[in-house]
Amino acid sequence: MTANSEPVLPLPPKTKVRRYLFLLVVLGLGLYLLLPQFAHIQHAFQVASTLKVTFVALSSGAQILSYLGSGYLLRAVVRGVGKPVSIVEGALVTAGANSVGTLGGGMLGTAGMTYLWLRQRGVNSGAAGLGGWIPIYLNNAMLAIVSLLGLLTLLLLNKFSIMLVAAFALAVLILGGGLGALVWSLTHREKLTPLAVAIAGFIAKFRRKAMDRHAIRLATDRLLAAWDDLLKGGWRGPVTGAVMNIGFDMFTLALLFFAAGHGVGVLVLVAGYGVPQLLGKLTVILGGVGVVETTMVALYGALGVPAAIGVVVVLVYRLFSFWIPTLAGIALVPYLEHRKDGAD
Repeated sequence: MTANSEPVLPLPPKTKVRRYLFLLVVLGLGLYLLLPQFAHIQHAFQVASTLKVTFVALSSGAQILSYLGSGYLLRAVVRGVGKPVSIVEGALVTAGANSVGTLGGGMLGTAGMTYLWLRQRGVNSGAAGLGGWIPIYLNNAMLAIVSLLGLLTLLLLNKFSIMLVAAFALAVLILGGGLGALVWSLTHREKLTPLAVAIAGFIAKFRRKAMDRHAIRLATDRLLAAWDDLLKGGWRGPVTGAVMNIGFDMFTLALLFFAAGHGVGVLVLVAGYGVPQLLGKLTVILGGVGVVETTMVALYGALGVPAAIGVVVVLVYRLFSFWIPTLAGIALVPYLEHRKDGAD
């Protein structure tokens, strides 16, 4: 329990047999989706053996900067309306929360654990609520914008398909839906608290636990107050953090293409990056395993990247951007849980 007796979201239960089975199914599906790409396996091994170590090291550094961008984003969201957190601490919270969400909580798990760990670090409930959801929305909005630019590039290059039309509609839907939700919450404030109470009541009933109506109303009021403060000029920092996060993540991929001796232009890089990332976020598969890789390799292949180079670059990129951060985030959970500064 936090200092003001708000209900604390529990960590996911300990690993059980069904989770191992789930992971095995996911990994099996990922291999099934990836195996067709290994027709050029011998060439791919040759490409991997000739990767330039300097560019590989730089790409890993770019991925660290991407997470520091996430830390800056989280710090920028809460520092004007709550107790500030450092950029490094924000990056660690982001990594841990993303790992929890990846292992089964989804966006709710990511937002919930971010909220919990910010509260434990003394951030008030309103700012912590923004810290849980604003980074998710901004990062997805940035991905949607990048996807739109990439799709326009593909259309200009006559790489047209039904899948691209669906992806274009998806990107517009994400941007429009998120913006619509924000506008509704600001223009229907009197309905936001009853909605929050209803949702909390449903969750409490599902979990068979009592609901604290006063805490829900207080958290909603603080959320709206924090949002008002953010709109007064504090939005530039969060947007900058989202740009840094996505920008350095793309730079990681660009450096790996250089490491493979096949540099790509900005338009090609953008065209093959955004859509696979969005598709991965919307799948129920663990972190979009298999979906992101195959879609990204296929798009870059259509843009002239040799198959073997595409496979190696994408797999190393996913190692740096997904697997290592996910495993590191899991390892960070005990540290994030242990530190409790109290909340106001």
